[in-house]
Amino acid sequence: MRLTLIFIFLTIMLSCRAEITPEDKPETVDQLFENYFKEIIKSYPETATRLRLDAKGKYRFDASALSDNSEKRYYQDFKIIKKYRSWADDFSDLPKQDAIELKVFKAYLDEKIELEKYHMNLYVINSMFGMHVDLQTFMTEHHQINSRHDALNFISRLQQFEMKFKNMFIDLEYQKKHKIIPPVAIIDHTLNVLEDMTNNDPKENIFYQDFQSKIEKLELTKDDELKLLSQVEEIVKTIVIPNYLKFTFEIENIRKTADYKTGVWKLPKGDDYYQYCLKKHTTTNLTAEEIHQLGLQEVSRIQTEMRKRFTELGFTEGETFGEIEGKWWNSLKGNKYSFSSGEKGKQQALNHYLKILDETKEKLPDYFARIPATEVTVKRVPTHKEKFTGAHYQRAPSDNSGIAAFYANLNWIPKKSGMATLLYHETIPGHHLQIAYATEFCHSPMYRNFTFFTGFIEGWALYAEKLTFEEGWHKDIHSELGYLASELHRAVRLVVDTGIHVRKWSRSEAYKYMQDNLGWASYGEINRYTVWPGQACAYKIGELKILELRQKTRDQLGNDFNLKEFHEVVLSNGSIPLSVLEEVVDDWLESKK
Repeated sequence: MRLTLIFIFLTIMLSCRAEITPEDKPETVDQLFENYFKEIIKSYPETATRLRLDAKGKYRFDASALSDNSEKRYYQDFKIIKKYRSWADDFSDLPKQDAIELKVFKAYLDEKIELEKYHMNLYVINSMFGMHVDLQTFMTEHHQINSRHDALNFISRLQQFEMKFKNMFIDLEYQKKHKIIPPVAIIDHTLNVLEDMTNNDPKENIFYQDFQSKIEKLELTKDDELKLLSQVEEIVKTIVIPNYLKFTFEIENIRKTADYKTGVWKLPKGDDYYQYCLKKHTTTNLTAEEIHQLGLQEVSRIQTEMRKRFTELGFTEGETFGEIEGKWWNSLKGNKYSFSSGEKGKQQALNHYLKILDETKEKLPDYFARIPATEVTVKRVPTHKEKFTGAHYQRAPSDNSGIAAFYANLNWIPKKSGMATLLYHETIPGHHLQIAYATEFCHSPMYRNFTFFTGFIEGWALYAEKLTFEEGWHKDIHSELGYLASELHRAVRLVVDTGIHVRKWSRSEAYKYMQDNLGWASYGEINRYTVWPGQACAYKIGELKILELRQKTRDQLGNDFNLKEFHEVVLSNGSIPLSVLEEVVDDWLESKK
């Protein structure tokens, strides 16, 4: 009997040991990655919802909750990050694929750990993706309502706006005290966006209207529907609108002490913070000065290419390059390269994007050995977001409940000459192909849903633009100029971003450089560089690294070089730091010898 009990006890202990909890030290790298995701996803229920995870499935989370954005919660998560980073150093002599994944994991955690010194430098008052915008996007676009239970979760999350704003006001007070205040232009733009969120009529509020449109599709009794709507109306009236109004009031007060200085050099540890931003987004150790000079070289090179085509078209007069390009751009108005105005023109533009997308699908097999099955389409940015959302790609839900989409902002109707390039960048062979490829073929650990190596992701999309140009996908000289103008824009970003944040350029200096070298300028773009330092530098840096590796591969393989094979190697690990990508390509080349 005693021996039987001992045997049962040992069996239970062994079975418990087999299922290591996230709090236990992992025995394998797979457990390291898996347990990290299991442990950290509990702090980010919005991310879990965006990924369409099952709240009661393998990765548990509270689908009725919003993430705790308090400083206390930040340091609790920071503790988890440091714990896993320490454990990551315990693994060595791994198979090649595991070793690559471990490098990616370490790079991701190291960036999080380095951010600790600067995390309070992230502007609360943010015209692009402040909390006021993130909440709206999440609740209206990501929180699905397919049942009464989902509707109750929506209501629960709406109530937690109180907690979100309370913590945000604490951060805002800290930033006010330490003079971490964006320039007046950013404050004004944020106030402009908030106008649409502070309508005093709850039933006119976007959260109420979105909820109403979603529950109308459910099979509810009229009485139940009215009760749910009444609850949302009350929360919008007593929590949502008052907090948005308070945020507006606080910003208006802060505006009185704001300055017009654009760069982050003015913030605590500003120069170090900017170097951190450059490293985070480019995943390189390039300095701001090196990036600035690289930008100047690229601007000159691309302008030379464009001038050849302008001369061919008869556009040669102008004191600056921008004036010449401006004349070409204006020549496209009101002819076959433009669309009608108003809603008719917007629909024409949307249809044109879809036509290019269909034509592009047929070309992919010539350049890629494997084509992801996940579909992508083109949609309009919702009208209520046109003020603060640019063109962007949204990946397909992980539960296969929908397809991926490129969202085009048609508040400004595009010219045909630049549309193909933008579509190539956002869909195929750009963002969609790369992200869908990673999802379908790379079998990456779940923690990768938290990683975003901008240098690779945007670098690939810009490389995709270059590939289509090199391979003659553009049908006429105006479309070629559309591509070159896009490339020039990314080169100008290297100069302007570093100019603002290191050389202390004013908004007007940045605007003039853009105007002189692009033929157009936008304070909206300058706002972007102001609140998202370093991000705009990732595109060109990433593209140039992929091109450099392609040339190295061509040089070493000679006649054995195969473009499809090269693309397979670059895409084979999903989004990774550029330094790791170089190691991957070098190892592959070594194996070919």
